[in-house]
Amino acid sequence: MQRSAAVAAGPVRDELFDDLLVAPLRAPRQLMRRASQLGIDPEGSYVVVLARPEGGEHGRAVLWASSYAYRHSGLKTVQGGCVVLLLPGSDASAAARAVSEELAPLLGRPVTVGASGPALGLASVAKVYQESLRCLDALIALDGAGSAASMGDLGFLGLLLSNDHDVDGFVSSAIGPVLDHDAGGTTGLVRTVEAYFASGSSPTGAAKELHVHPNTVARRLKRIDELLGAGWQKPGRAVEVQLALRLLRARDILRRQRQSHAQAGIPGK
Repeated sequence: MQRSAAVAAGPVRDELFDDLLVAPLRAPRQLMRRASQLGIDPEGSYVVVLARPEGGEHGRAVLWASSYAYRHSGLKTVQGGCVVLLLPGSDASAAARAVSEELAPLLGRPVTVGASGPALGLASVAKVYQESLRCLDALIALDGAGSAASMGDLGFLGLLLSNDHDVDGFVSSAIGPVLDHDAGGTTGLVRTVEAYFASGSSPTGAAKELHVHPNTVARRLKRIDELLGAGWQKPGRAVEVQLALRLLRARDILRRQRQSHAQAGIPGK
């Protein structure tokens, strides 16, 4: 019964979703009114999920997607051999995993799933859809066919692929708890992380660079473990932490340059 209802309502809902993927939106007010009539909140929070079956089974995937979108009060369409889902929510990673965990066993073959979001309101859906496309392309390029990930899961690669290059968001996700700790008045953790990596991940070398006792560095590293999790020193996380630190320092340098120019009366951007 659910599948029959989804199929019956499908063409009208698919047409709406296709129109939402066009940027800039044509007749946006009319689109929002159509969405409301279909029970889709124009101001809601949504994620976009792309699923590409590996090795056929496209027809079964499309039929499944109609039912899945209907069950989750979302929308579905088909673009370039991929099933595209618009789902209410804000966790693109969870949405990608959920789609993969249900669709792959049904088809009996791998499904590559890329996702992005949230889109805050239907007017932002086209932008998030483009990011989902880049996420899917990145997974395939990284030999990740058959896996599921969101743009956020890709870390600094997601930052580079992102349409708006959310530097603040990336820095916060990588080292936010450490920044918050130092901002609270107990400073030294950010500088300790920098010295630790600069010395080849040597606590003793970091202590020499910071001119503090090795026990002080050991205590700080333990605190950093508590804030970031014990895996922050492992290769994948370590790259992201170091990139976040570099972005942070580069931004500080640029800010000081702007302040210096302003004081000197030099016009700036």
